[in-house]
Formats: sequence, C-alpha cells, structure tokens
Amino acid sequence: MLEAIIYGFGTGIVLSLMLGTVFFALIQNSVDYGYKSGVLISLGVVFSDILFISGALLGTSFLPTIPNLSFYTSLVGGGLLIVLGAISILKKDPKIAYPKTKFGNIVYYFTTGFLLNVLNPVNFFFWVAIATKLTGENYTQIEKILFFVGCLLAIFSTEVGIAFSASKLRKLFTAKVLRSINVVSGIVFVGFGIKLLYDAFTKY
Repeated sequence: MLEAIIYGFGTGIVLSLMLGTVFFALIQNSVDYGYKSGVLISLGVVFSDILFISGALLGTSFLPTIPNLSFYTSLVGGGLLIVLGAISILKKDPKIAYPKTKFGNIVYYFTTGFLLNVLNPVNFFFWVAIATKLTGENYTQIEKILFFVGCLLAIFSTEVGIAFSASKLRKLFTAKVLRSINVVSGIVFVGFGIKLLYDAFTKY
C-alpha cells in the first residue's frame, strides 16, 4: 500500500509539470496578490481532480473485460503525451497574460482553479487512462484510492510551491525562464509518452 502512495506521489509530480492555464494563473495571481491566492486556486484544481478521479474509478470499476483495452489506452495516452511534449518544446516564448482582478476573494480564486481544470477535457482522459492502467496492473480498489491520494497530495504540494515561489521570486519569472521550463516539461512528456508506447507493444 505504501508503494501505491509513493508511485502515486511521483505520478502527481509529473502531472504537475504540465504548464497550462492553471500554471499561468498560479504565477499571475501569486505575483499580483500573494501566494494565498495561489493556494486557493490549487484547492479548486484538486477539488475538480477529485471529481474526475471519482468518475474514472466508478467508470473503470464497472467496465467489463475488454480485450486489448490497456494496449489502446497506452497507445492513445503515449501519442497524446508526445504531441503535448512536442508542442511545449516548439512553442514560442510564453507570456503571462492572465487577467488581473479588482475584487479577488476566496470564491473567485477557488472557482478559477476549478474551472480552469475542469473545462480541459484532456484532464479527465488522463485520470481514466491512469485508472485503466492500474486495473491492468491488478491494483485493488484500496490501492487505487491510495495511489490517487498520493497524486493529489503531490499536485497540491507542487502547485502551492509554485505559488509561493512566484510570490517570493517574482522577478525571476521572465519569458526566458518560462521557455526553459517549457522545454524541460516537454522532454518529460515525450519521455513518458515513449514509455507508454513501449509498454503498449511489449506488455499488452
């Protein structure tokens, strides 16, 4: 069970490297309004992830045994990760352009994180793919839950760390630095995508 938590925590850290709208919202609001706004955004993200994970667990729990399901899931997931990684590596220098707010409050920041995450359909696909893979690895329902708890802890911790760093080191978050982070993130995605494709053709 401890292994499931540790594996989940590591997976959560990798997922947190995705520099999408949530990342830029964390940076912008933490720079403008302090790290507490970033913490609230992170809570909104985690809450939406809990809904996604619940749906993924319930859905995959009742799935019948489908031949080659793990193969196709790994194939699609690997391809998607490689595409996202390539886009992250090749795209131009990013600019923080998330709109500022005049009347920020707890509800605003929480719903910002929630909506930015829940309105991205790719996120649900990731959780379904992970839940399906865990089923293929013969994880028990308890082990799956512990795995996802580890994921959520890692995601929240990483995003709070980003928010805190942005508020304290705001001058360091230049376009050049963000570009470097995008390249590293893209390499990670491509690496995991290749690993999924490798698993698809060797394990399934």
